[in-house]
Amino acid sequence: MTKQHVLFVRYGLTKYPLIEDVGPYDIVSQRKLATRYHDDLRIPTGPLHPIHGYEQGIAIARRIARMESPPDIVYSSSLHRAVSTSQLIVHALGKTKNSIRIEDGLIEWLTPSLTVEQDGTRLKPRTVQQLIDMTFTEIDPDYKSVNPIATDPKNVPEGAPYFFESEEYLMIRAKVTMERILKDADGKNICIVSHTPCAQAMALYLEGAASLEESKLGPWPLGGITVFSTDTNCETGKWELEMYADTSHMPGEYKNGLKEWSLPCLTK
Repeated sequence: MTKQHVLFVRYGLTKYPLIEDVGPYDIVSQRKLATRYHDDLRIPTGPLHPIHGYEQGIAIARRIARMESPPDIVYSSSLHRAVSTSQLIVHALGKTKNSIRIEDGLIEWLTPSLTVEQDGTRLKPRTVQQLIDMTFTEIDPDYKSVNPIATDPKNVPEGAPYFFESEEYLMIRAKVTMERILKDADGKNICIVSHTPCAQAMALYLEGAASLEESKLGPWPLGGITVFSTDTNCETGKWELEMYADTSHMPGEYKNGLKEWSLPCLTK
């Protein structure tokens, strides 16, 4: 039996607390952050915590590298915390050059409570070149997003990320993104580093439960890893949930699964 594996990864602790309806969301200016947190203007927005976040990221990366079927390709959201985690993962896998594919379809759920600062400043994701210039040189500059963010609100392709998305539309975006990533991966094992809303929505799609009530999915803690697999020789295309939001690799108290988050539809 030949299996394809899909891993979903949530990053570790961030330097600045990410609070719904408050932020910061990887978007506020350096000067505003310095004022708010009495910090150094040179520090980029939205990074992992310089001690705990990177310690957790390394633990995540080592766990993935030790897996029986480690990923061949790493797809990442463009937000700093996700790319930093992806960088640690590809290095643990022994990959560097052109090893991270930045995918717009994996961006944070584009809803006001997660992407708009209190002063109205809206999330503006960095470009691939901007990320490479920030020292993320492992990014593949030639990869083209399979589900680009829609820039014209009057012309939004079905399933494209756009401001602002309902929970129902996020499910559509996740389905489209997942199908296109799987096509791009062409049967290879993949790791997806994203944000809980998007990752949960894609996991729901692969799970294929008849209803939300029958789904095995639930809250997703920091550093949690989810694994699906499918028999590539089976025509049904059914995916098996092997592991959900596992944090046994995380250091300290985070091993118990802390700072959980879940889509509203999975908490009802």
